[in-house]
Amino acid sequence: MIRRNFVQSIKNLVFSRRCPICKKISQENNYICNECYYLLKKKGKIKNIENYYYLYYYNEEIKRLIADFKLENRRGLGKEIAYLIKVPLKNLLLEKKIDVILPVPISKEREKERGFNQVEELLDNCKIEYQRIRREKNTKHMYELLDSKSRKENIYNAFKNEKLNIEGKNILIVDDIVTTGSTIREMIKEIEKLGTPKEIYIFSLAVSKIFKP
Repeated sequence: MIRRNFVQSIKNLVFSRRCPICKKISQENNYICNECYYLLKKKGKIKNIENYYYLYYYNEEIKRLIADFKLENRRGLGKEIAYLIKVPLKNLLLEKKIDVILPVPISKEREKERGFNQVEELLDNCKIEYQRIRREKNTKHMYELLDSKSRKENIYNAFKNEKLNIEGKNILIVDDIVTTGSTIREMIKEIEKLGTPKEIYIFSLAVSKIFKP
């Protein structure tokens, strides 16, 4: 029993110190090793496609980073990712004079399964206040759906919030990944039922290279 617990402790230690990007054992007290962190910092310049603002393309490195954060119970990664997005995100808030920040919600079932909403976690770590819009449907994971039609059907009528005041305001929707944009478009549709915002912007950690607004 003692031996089994010792082996498990070693496995947990090794996993907790393994960089999600390069998979090497980090020698620092961080999830992301210094080398990978500096590369991410260097590459993480804010870019945009129309009203969609982002830091990275959704390549294998970013895919591993986000997967470890939200699917492998490595919640502590949220603090390190927040360090990467905090300055460009706050600059965007000032530049666009944002009034209302809305993280893309996840369903109650998904939040119970995961333990947290990854986008809200990032905003909390950045100490940025936000409001919420509800997710009514427990949709499938978007990465399970390969074509845009399935993604649109999956997210259709997924959001709801009757009390949100958006009239004449600048809105920023925040997500971790934008792939086809189906989730964002459905969320915008629900927001516009509540009134007429001045402008709607989107910020995400990454976008797919196939994304078109």
